[in-house]
This record gives sequence, structure tokens and C-alpha cells, in this order.
Amino acid sequence: MHNHAPKNYICPLCQISRGEITEKGSQEESIIFRDKDITIFVAGKWWRSNPGHVIIIPNQHIENIYDMPEEIGHKIFDYSKKVAVALKNSYKCDGTSTRQHNEPAGNQDVFHFHLHIFPRYKGDNLYLNHEDTYWPTQEEKRPYVDKLKNAIMAG
Repeated sequence: MHNHAPKNYICPLCQISRGEITEKGSQEESIIFRDKDITIFVAGKWWRSNPGHVIIIPNQHIENIYDMPEEIGHKIFDYSKKVAVALKNSYKCDGTSTRQHNEPAGNQDVFHFHLHIFPRYKGDNLYLNHEDTYWPTQEEKRPYVDKLKNAIMAG
């Protein structure tokens, strides 16, 4: 009823959760944490003022929040707190923001539930800089991945 993925949709987030190569290449080096339920990774698309933001996904294909089993939703929330603390400790950011979209009218354009966790900085204008995005190289992402892996394992 609330699903909008096109017919024959190839889900890039399912590919990431399974360790497969996506249209943008392998994301394995971007993975911070993975278990049987969730995968956490440094996002492939960045806002220039907020580099190194993180995405948490359920490993099973769940299109949106309406279909989310409570136990997986609780786990995503629990890990979002761990990631936010890791961002604060390792990036020394001024704050954090989470963002999650449902259905096209809610700006969902990848039809697999995903929660963004952004490092925030005073005056970063995150919500005003939608055009100021780019796809960083794996080399650009590596220091962020390493910092977060260390922070999450320590915390």
C-alpha cells in the first residue's frame, strides 16, 4: 500500500548489505559495521559542508518506516545513537542530525529504508545546500571510515 519501488527495482542498498558491487562500485571499504540485521556505512554521496555522513540500513529489504519490524527499528535507533556519539568524538563536530524519508512525497528516492546521520557544524546550512553534493572517492572516505570504526569499537 505504501510501496513505490518501480517494477524490477534493483535495490542498491540491498546490494550494499550483501556486499555486492553497486552501480557506483564496491562499497565494502565504506562499511563501519555489519551484523545479521543491519549495515552501517559512510555514505557514497556527500554534502561539501558535512563530509563523512553515515547511513544505517536494515539488511532485509524494507522499503520504508511503515513496514519496519519493531525489533529492527529499535536496533537502528540504538546504533544511530552510537554513530552520533562516534561522530561527535571522532569528527569533533558541533552537533549531529538524523534524516529519514518515506515515499516520493517525503523525498524518498532510494526505495529501501535508510537513516542518515550527519555531522553538523555551525553555519553549515545543511538543509539549504541540496545542490552542493558530490561522490567522493574511496580514498577520500577512508579516513572517515577508519575514525568511525575505531570510535564505535571503543564506545
